Amino acid sequence: MEIRHLKTFFTIVRLGSFTKAANSLRYAQSTITFHIQSIEEELGSQVFDRVGKKVQLTETGKRLLPYAKKILHTYKELKDATSLNGEIQGELVISASEALLIYRLPLVIKEFKEKYPKAVIHLKHLDPTQLKTELIDGEVDLAFLLDKERKEEGIRFERLVSEPMMLISKDVISLDRPDSMKDRVFLFTESGCSYRVVFEELIEQYLHLKETNNLQFWSIEALKQCVITGLGISILPYITVKNEIQQKKLQAQQIDQLITYIAFHKDKSLSPTLNVFLEILRNHTEQW
Repeated sequence: MEIRHLKTFFTIVRLGSFTKAANSLRYAQSTITFHIQSIEEELGSQVFDRVGKKVQLTETGKRLLPYAKKILHTYKELKDATSLNGEIQGELVISASEALLIYRLPLVIKEFKEKYPKAVIHLKHLDPTQLKTELIDGEVDLAFLLDKERKEEGIRFERLVSEPMMLISKDVISLDRPDSMKDRVFLFTESGCSYRVVFEELIEQYLHLKETNNLQFWSIEALKQCVITGLGISILPYITVKNEIQQKKLQAQQIDQLITYIAFHKDKSLSPTLNVFLEILRNHTEQW
């Protein structure tokens, strides 16, 4: 049984699908199937029941899961260890919200890769509902998120910077004149996003609306371009619309502030790779 077989097994469990695991791991579907068949041949029993498009763990699969987690965690710690000459060459899995990934992290990652070219970074989209689970289970080493005051048992949150939140539109609107927002299309980011919550609270507070004419976007850039065309209004972090405001493509009013946090396992020892990444990150935050 190989490490890659266990990684495939664990990814299927996490994502709930052979197809999703193949896409995540960038394997052909046949490779995913081969990995699982190899595990089942060695154990002499199936690890998954396949019911239609869904997969469920068998009793053997349930018994295998905690061992697979432990082995993968130990393997990652081994890879994170420095070589004899002290060269950083471990792996980091970083999850981040779209705004931070686009507007905060590129320069940090660039400097890190220039200094430590043998280190590997895996980036993934932050799912706020899975934040604690992914950090506790070791699926993610470091998470970047925008939120209000945040606390989770077992997770350390480190505040980096306050992020102004802007009400944006093509023409002038104002919270002092709530009528200027009536009969507008409200453009929302995806469910679970912290600034969607801010927007929904604002709509209820100023317009007393429970149901609205709205559209939902998975992409900040797509949403922003729709506001520029005059389709509707929205709320986004200032860092995402700074250039458009300066170029007068958007009208904006600050309505709230959120906080950019980093989050990691409270009791987990930090690998040398993560430590040097955090050092570079904190140097950059002084300029934010």
